[in-house]
Amino acid sequence: MYFIRACAAISLVLLAACAGSNPAATTATPSKSGPLAGKIPDILDDTNDLALGKGWYLYETFAGQTFRWVDNNAQIIVKNPRTNVKDVALELEAGPSLGTKKFTLQIVENGKTVASLPVAGHQWVVAAVPVRPGSPATFALHVNGGGKHTSDPRILNFRVFTVADADIVDPGSGITLGGNWDVVERYAGQTFRWVNNDAAFTVTSNAPKSQKIHIVTLPGPGMGGHQLAISVRNATTATAATITPDKKGNATFTVPVKTGANAFTLHVTGGGHKSGSDPRILNFRVFSLTPG
Repeated sequence: MYFIRACAAISLVLLAACAGSNPAATTATPSKSGPLAGKIPDILDDTNDLALGKGWYLYETFAGQTFRWVDNNAQIIVKNPRTNVKDVALELEAGPSLGTKKFTLQIVENGKTVASLPVAGHQWVVAAVPVRPGSPATFALHVNGGGKHTSDPRILNFRVFTVADADIVDPGSGITLGGNWDVVERYAGQTFRWVNNDAAFTVTSNAPKSQKIHIVTLPGPGMGGHQLAISVRNATTATAATITPDKKGNATFTVPVKTGANAFTLHVTGGGHKSGSDPRILNFRVFSLTPG
């Protein structure tokens, strides 16, 4: 029994070494269908809107960083577009096969370049990709040049550390953010904005109607462990809807809107507790706000 346990431990150590410290590992071949099955860490934001397609090398961890290398034409899939444009945030940098730290990343759909983004060193860029509501779209990350061989048998033109939603709202969705939102944050594979209280947003409509809106929101330490209930207030501060998210933070609410811009705020009663060394009041955070 001791021998079996010792062998298992040694095997785990060897696997970890090959994945992180040996860039020439022969197992690092392009994946055929994106991320490995199951809930594992990866470069993809924890979102229902994006997925990885073909052309990615395996997920790696090295020197405290996690990433996937790319030869060329690594695919990103926008699974469920709700608007005509999807903003995708990418954290990336050039690799040794490219031979330069500055390059232009091309976003390609069906052989056509739909966006060109300058990259210099390790940085974030935002790609505004055209989509059609309800129709999945596949885009490829392409670079010209590169292809130089190194001690690694792979072609390492660039690597991507994160693929994420650029913000909690999509451009062209008819929903825009106003005041009292904290900055966009990305942590543990999620994109969100923290809120103290009265976060404002506007719904623009081309006709009077009842507008359904889907929100993903969870309570923060500011609520002191109490259940999250958010009042959606209109421009006169009257309550137009109440949000009571499920355990995963999902909720759908309906607000009456007129033609043009309609202002609302997200208000909580109670909360206000401070947490640790963060000077902010973190009553709740919102991961997405989209038409229902």
